[in-house]
Amino acid sequence: MKGIPQNAHASRLVASAHQPNRVYLSLSNRREDDDKPYVYVSDDNGNTWRSIAANLPASPVNVIREDDKHPNVLYCGTDMGIYVSVDAGKSWKSLQANLPATVSVQDLFIHPRDRNLVIATYGRGVYALDDISTIK
Repeated sequence: MKGIPQNAHASRLVASAHQPNRVYLSLSNRREDDDKPYVYVSDDNGNTWRSIAANLPASPVNVIREDDKHPNVLYCGTDMGIYVSVDAGKSWKSLQANLPATVSVQDLFIHPRDRNLVIATYGRGVYALDDISTIK
């Protein structure tokens, strides 16, 4: 696939909850000492891909999640923390909250009832960001 590193590890492949043909892909190329963030979206079931890494910092990406209520809100976990995009990946901002500054975020889960963002880290435990319904 053009533009996607061929030897990078697929860290996450997630189907959209809002668009039937949309798929998100995050890759990590840390095994090749490549810190570039690789995050992609496809709107044709993976036939073509477009980068949505925008201004993410140089760090391997471990997880990408789409908000279950707002299709333009994305969450991205990297080796350098957690980031949120409110414009479908055109730009990203840090969502560190009270997390340690350089914690590696390995997984993300949105609690469907409480709207908490549950953040699984590498070696630092699990955190919950209360009520993310204000992020839009």
